[in-house]
Amino acid sequence: ADVMADPEKVGPFVYKLIKSGQYRCWEWTLENLTRELDAHPEVKYTVMLPIWPNQTFEEYWAASKLEDRIIPFTTCVLDMDIADMCEKLRKDIARGAKGLKLHPTIQNVPLDDPRIEAAVRVFTDADLPVLTHCGANAYYTDDDPRSKESNPMFSDFQTAVVPFCHKWTNTKIIVAHSASCCEVLYEGVKDLDNVWTDTSMCSAALMRKAVELLGEDKVLFGTDVPFGSFHYSVAELIKAFGDQPEILDKVGY
Repeated sequence: ADVMADPEKVGPFVYKLIKSGQYRCWEWTLENLTRELDAHPEVKYTVMLPIWPNQTFEEYWAASKLEDRIIPFTTCVLDMDIADMCEKLRKDIARGAKGLKLHPTIQNVPLDDPRIEAAVRVFTDADLPVLTHCGANAYYTDDDPRSKESNPMFSDFQTAVVPFCHKWTNTKIIVAHSASCCEVLYEGVKDLDNVWTDTSMCSAALMRKAVELLGEDKVLFGTDVPFGSFHYSVAELIKAFGDQPEILDKVGY
């Protein structure tokens, strides 16, 4: 908190976080994932969320054939023609994709882009969830060329994600990371019944607050691994609901 309050320190601190996150991604191999799953038997499955152009469905689908605890989502290949992209998404579903991952910032495309809307329609028709990143944070340092191809405001909660949730009321939408700001989420979507969030990066206190406001059926256990960790996430979940086994089971599984 002291660092974030000091303008002269916040830049280098954020850059360090960005670089650390990139290293974690590079090191998050299938072997390391399997090792972590083995160390945490309470984690029965892990949902893997590819973000084109950095990952593809095919990578995570192949990994799921080697590690059966992986549940793969898919991603929009945004340099394809819309019709071809949607046909690929339908084929991904047929091969086992259990949902769609959107990341407006990294993919540098707003949630109301025609390609995104076409993809969301495919998953709405299939009655499968769409998970979108939420949070106007940077992923690249200013000296990285990719920083010019990334707009954090495309993931802003108030101006981007809330309107998206209200537009697609027949779609199962998971607003990632928003249990950490559950009061803001509640105010934005309290009149909707099609929106869930996850507990990634949440303390036990924030998990309890999210359940209090949104209900235990709307809060999903999440880790944001490799940015987060299985160990911390599981420990905080148990701390939050260890004395309430029904809620622990609903949120955890």
